[in-house]
Amino acid sequence: MSKPDVYVVGAGIIGLAAAANLLQRGYRVTVLDREGPAAGASQGNAGGIAWTDVAPMAAPGMWKQAFKWLMDPLGPLTVRPAYAHKILPWMLRFLAASNPKQMERSTRALAALNAEAWPSWERLWRVSGTHNQVRKDGCLELFDTQASLDGARPGWEEQRRFGIQIDELDVQAIRELEPSISDKVVGGALSPEWAQVDDPKALCLSLADWLKGQGVTFDIGEVSKAERQGDGAALTLKDGRTIVAGKLVIACGAWSKKLAAQLGDKIPLDTERGYNITIPEPGVTVNRFILLPGHGFVVSPLSIGLRVGGAVEFGGLDLPENWKRVDAMVTKARRFFPDLQIDGGKRWMGYRPSIPDSLPVIGPASGSNGIYYAFGHAHHGLTEAAVTGEMITDMIDGKAPTVDPEPFRADRF
Repeated sequence: MSKPDVYVVGAGIIGLAAAANLLQRGYRVTVLDREGPAAGASQGNAGGIAWTDVAPMAAPGMWKQAFKWLMDPLGPLTVRPAYAHKILPWMLRFLAASNPKQMERSTRALAALNAEAWPSWERLWRVSGTHNQVRKDGCLELFDTQASLDGARPGWEEQRRFGIQIDELDVQAIRELEPSISDKVVGGALSPEWAQVDDPKALCLSLADWLKGQGVTFDIGEVSKAERQGDGAALTLKDGRTIVAGKLVIACGAWSKKLAAQLGDKIPLDTERGYNITIPEPGVTVNRFILLPGHGFVVSPLSIGLRVGGAVEFGGLDLPENWKRVDAMVTKARRFFPDLQIDGGKRWMGYRPSIPDSLPVIGPASGSNGIYYAFGHAHHGLTEAAVTGEMITDMIDGKAPTVDPEPFRADRF
């Protein structure tokens, strides 16, 4: 018996990984996107396969840090005044998810999901021939105050609880790894198992090319309306076309909330707007992914240049960019790398789809066995793409996923 066609809405890294896994199981797949592969957040992330991360953003004590950051309009966390009333319900859910019991549940769920992230990616890289676009140089966390360094140690112990190697380093050891750092650094830690891709956009485009070569269809079109029809859905596109999908995967990141609501699921998803600048000739040598937790951004060496980016801005999908946030990150990055130059740098802003309990939605729509969700991965979309694709394909196949899908249900809210 032949398997049904599956429509995947979203050609970012999550949608591409879902399409790749469905293809390997014998499904005929069409990927539908309003612009095409890697047009959104998947092209502008920092490139880290952060499978060693287990801590949810929602955690006891986070509010104290968040309020401190909010005092700086160009700091690691900000809320645009015009969006403050809209983000309030999300913030209240975030506060509720920050209690110790919920944090422990979220931590265990993230640890289970990310433990499968690396082996899932290894399988996908191997079959798609994209294995030469990844390297494992580790992630180095750097701190410029003793207080921030001391505050990081409980988090490292939490990672070690799940078998993740974290090596605290003194300044001399750090300088041997990264000779370009300034004397402002007081200490840090290396996560040697962290991996990084050369260029997240290039990886997406390579996967898309491979999928096309294997017979997957790509279609440009924006879904304006989604309705349940039988076990599947009927999609109305802005260009007037109608698509009837017996099996449907919603994987369009920050734009998934509206479609899920039309299909009967009210998901508390909002966007963490992230900014970066990619500098082709930065004037400094950075040998590995650098995380600056006290300042909320990263420095990432890619094949196309050095990417400085991160932070969180709540401002929805419609407000204009605030490029002063990039300037602020560059100023702070020079505290760690004084010789950093930005001539020729390209600025970018993208939308991370974020859910208050820090867990994505992975699984069927409420009361459906033909509609599936794969969105809300926030800062870990690239990391969790391959395992998400495997989980979705297992569920469409009627099999139990390797990772327990219960914590990621659409109806958990």
